[in-house]
Amino acid sequence: MMKRLFILFTIFLSYASTTLQAQDNLPQNFSISLGGGVTLPRVEGNRNDFFSKNGDRAGYNLMTEGRYYFMPNFALGLQYDYLRVARLPDKMHLHYIHPNITYRYLWSEGNQGAFLSFGIGYMNYQERTYQRGERNGISFQRGYCGLSFGMGYEFYITKKLSGVFRADILTADWFANPDARLSNPYDYDDGIDHSWFKNNVTFFNLGFAIQFGR
Repeated sequence: MMKRLFILFTIFLSYASTTLQAQDNLPQNFSISLGGGVTLPRVEGNRNDFFSKNGDRAGYNLMTEGRYYFMPNFALGLQYDYLRVARLPDKMHLHYIHPNITYRYLWSEGNQGAFLSFGIGYMNYQERTYQRGERNGISFQRGYCGLSFGMGYEFYITKKLSGVFRADILTADWFANPDARLSNPYDYDDGIDHSWFKNNVTFFNLGFAIQFGR
């Protein structure tokens, strides 16, 4: 009788241990992600810039993100994105670094999860375009206050390693109104766009990342 109880108790401990390990398959303390994919731009530019000349061409993006989970479903993080779009010899680069907050919902005993994130940070836009016969081209660079919205699906691969399918929206120039007026106080058109949420630069990123952590 005692031998049977011991065997049953051993089986129970083995099952409980396996279950607890499974619940920790996706990181719940900290994580680091490395990934990339395709970027789809939507840019309202001027007559001579890269996108007005070449259209809203697709490019590629690279990203890295670190997260600290202060709760199982909530994390604070820091993310860096690099975007490049080119139609040689013209080219455009974008660097975006931002803190973010992430909400994640887990299921399948912690083997899978979905997340939503929001961030605000510094976006640096650079481009160089060439006209026929030019050697040096025309360069443009500008810093923005950027916003980002992300969502994705995480899944367990092996110990301390998981995969992430993700989609991110990066958008900037929301704070283009220099004097914070919501409307034109004058009766005539002063030639200034007084809309508070003026959006000139938006990129849609779709990609995959490898995530390390515990």
